[in-house]
Order: sequence, then structure tokens, then C-alpha cells
Amino acid sequence: MKRTTLTTALTGAGFLLFLQAAHAGPQAHVVCAYSHTLGDDAIMMFGMPHQAMWHDFFGNQHTDATSTGKTLRAQESTTCDNKADSSAYWVPTLRLPDGREVKPAYQKTYYQASKVDLYPLQPFPPGLSLLAGDHHGSAPNPHITFLCANGKGYTHKLGEVCGLRKAGDAVQFNIGIQFPNCWDGVNLKPSHGMANATYDVKGQCPSAFPVKIPTVNMNVAWVLPGITSLDTARAQLSLDPLMHGDEREERWGSLYTAHADFINGWTEEGARFMTDLCMNQGMDCGTTIPYGYSQAKANVWLSSREPDAAVPAPGSLLVEDNWQNGGRTHNSETLSLVKFSIPPLPKGQDASHFKYRIRIYGGKVETNGADQIFFYPASNDWDPATVTWASRPVCNYRSDAVLYLNHTRQYRMVDVDKAVRKALAQGKTEISWYIGGDRQGNHYQFEPAGSKEGLVLMLSGFTKTPEI
Repeated sequence: MKRTTLTTALTGAGFLLFLQAAHAGPQAHVVCAYSHTLGDDAIMMFGMPHQAMWHDFFGNQHTDATSTGKTLRAQESTTCDNKADSSAYWVPTLRLPDGREVKPAYQKTYYQASKVDLYPLQPFPPGLSLLAGDHHGSAPNPHITFLCANGKGYTHKLGEVCGLRKAGDAVQFNIGIQFPNCWDGVNLKPSHGMANATYDVKGQCPSAFPVKIPTVNMNVAWVLPGITSLDTARAQLSLDPLMHGDEREERWGSLYTAHADFINGWTEEGARFMTDLCMNQGMDCGTTIPYGYSQAKANVWLSSREPDAAVPAPGSLLVEDNWQNGGRTHNSETLSLVKFSIPPLPKGQDASHFKYRIRIYGGKVETNGADQIFFYPASNDWDPATVTWASRPVCNYRSDAVLYLNHTRQYRMVDVDKAVRKALAQGKTEISWYIGGDRQGNHYQFEPAGSKEGLVLMLSGFTKTPEI
């Protein structure tokens, strides 16, 4: 399947940002800082605080022994850079050969898939819990990898001695954990002796676990400035303690006991976008999975050449105008008119971390270089079944956003945040725009609502998490 790349267009500027990644397939990713440490496990020891092994938590800052998908969404404060992700991620605490317990710096999780054209993904159901690795492990595991940042790359085996990383400031050690990506479609949680998920075989899920979901590839980084080397054969991970009443007797195992836990806390719209509007289309969406979104609820193109024609279900959205040689009113003009419901801002997070953008697919028809087109505000009182050029809403030709583009047909992102927030402040739940041309007579075509690449109004939240 052809891999698609997103382009971002910034209002009033001709800056294009291309999202790239090393994985040659559909994916998205998040970076989540370390949050807290507890002796809790909400999946296998639910409701039993302080009785599990020491776990280091990332993502949702309220994760504890009683966390569920509902509590994660109700208290969505997260250390992840993408604010649509309030999932809980956790791993056992690491102990150095000298006995010191150390905290991880961050974890970077790639959501990935293969062969989605043959075996498409389904969104994570709310609250889905997954396990990976084996806390009784004593040998290499094909789903667990180890990395010395100064070393030879990822390996399944212990024994390498990590030295200072290239910067010379610290030893960096990573553990990679690959979660199962085929769900049984019934059980949101595994239990002792019963798995709720397994791994695909060449992209296809087995019949007992028929629901293919994105693969959660979690990479945990420990950055250790206080040492100059780390013998991976001698480092240890926390195991479940022996309990003597309320007293804990700690136990530790080799790095072969590495494992991780995940409870899905993505917004439902974010999880659905990740599969339906990103990965199933073969796309690398990077950090652009939205908190919420709405697909265009109406779109038409209107032309002064056919002033009485209504086009309620266009095959393409067309744009063309020419303000030269007599001016706009002297030449023919074609505008596209689009309408969206506005995704509401989250109530439990800082609204300043969020931005509204339109994702649009298409390009310029001519191959004579790049030009800019304009998004003009329009009223919402129009019906796609009846609106014509002659009956169209007034257009004042003062743009809310500008998109600079060439003839390459691809996804682009248009910043409309200021306009949408103004509409929300006015109590509106819908917003409309005209898409106008470059004023030089060139032609543009975009995919309409209802198509695979149809227009989407996205609400995204992002705060950079440093990968130190």
C-alpha cells in the first residue's frame, strides 16, 4: 500500500511541514514522561493497592489499583505529548547492579500495523487492557528488546555492557515491549490463565482473536547520568512482593522478566481516527491524532458560469478564480462551500494546548508551481440540496486562513483555530467556509465529504515531551 504523508499549512505563511518516520508503514506515536511509582496493578491485581510489584507509570497521572477506562477518561490529565491520549502505561521498576532503584525518563510508543489493505484495523475499544512480556521470563522473548544507546542496536539477549551515550553525559538504556494486536472481541481485560489478545501472523489475526487493533510498541528509556556503565546481565526488575500482612518483602528478577501493561484511555474519536482515517489508509500520522474531529457535514461547489445549478453531492470540490484582467467580478469564479460541526474543547485540560485545523486532500491542477488559496468565512444558513451561486451566502473575501500548495495531490493541514474559537465564543456549534482560488485563474480540486479522503475539522492537543 502506498504510504501517504501529511502537510501542514500555517495561516498567513507558506510553510509546509512533512511528517516522516523510519517505519515504512502506517503508524502514529506518542511520547510520555514518567509520572509516578506505585505498588499497584489495575489489570491483574485490581483493587489491591500496594500489593503488586513496584511499577513506574506513564501517561495518565491518576493511574492506581482501581483505574479503568472510565476513570482514565474522567481524569484525563496525562504526561503524554498528545493530549488525546490519557492511557495508562506501566513497567516494573529498574534496579541497578549496585542496588539503586532508578526511574525512567520517558517512554515513546509507536502505534503501528502491517497489511492493512488486506486485514484492516479496528479502533481500540474504550478501556481495553493489554499485557506484554512475561514476569516469570528467564530467556529471550521475541517481543522484548534491549538497547544500549552507545551499542549495537536492539537485541533480545542480555549481556551487553552499556557505556556512555554519544553525548557523553549519561548511560541510556532502553527496553522495547511489543503488545499483542489481535483481540478476542469479548474480554476487555485478561485474567489469570486467560489471555484476551495475541499476535498476528503476517498481518492476519487468528480466528480465536479476530479483531485486529494497532500494535502498541512501547520503548522505555532510562537516562542515567550518575554511572558510566551498566551491565545488562546484572540489572534487575521488580517482581511481585511476598506480603506479610501489610509488610512487603521485595523480590527482583533479571531483565528477562521485562513486561508492560496498557489500558486504553484514548478519546473514542482519537482511537477511531487513528484506525479509520489514518492507519487503514496507509498513513504515517505522527503526532497528529486528534482529540476530537468532525467530517464535513455538507459541501458543494458553486460557479458563476452556472448561477442556478445546485451540486449537492459533488464528485470533487472545485476552486478557480481570476482577479486579473478586469478583476474578480469580470471573470468567472468557482468556490467550494463547506460546513462542519465544531468538536467541543475538552473540559478537563488547558484549552491553550489545543488547536483547530482542517485536513484536506487534493492539489492544484496546473503544474506551474505553487500558489496560495484562501478560506473565507461564510454563514451557516445554506442547504447543500438547494444552494446555488445565485442564492449563496455572502462572501466578504477576508480570509480566515491561507493554504500554499502545488499540484501534488496529498493531505494538507490548515490552521483555522482563531476562526473556530471566535465561532465558539459566539455560541455557534457549526462553522462554514468558502474555499477560494489563487486569484490568478489556476484550478484546484479536493476530495469531498463522504470520500475516503474527505475534509475533516480536527481538534488536536499537544505539549512537547522532551526525549532527554
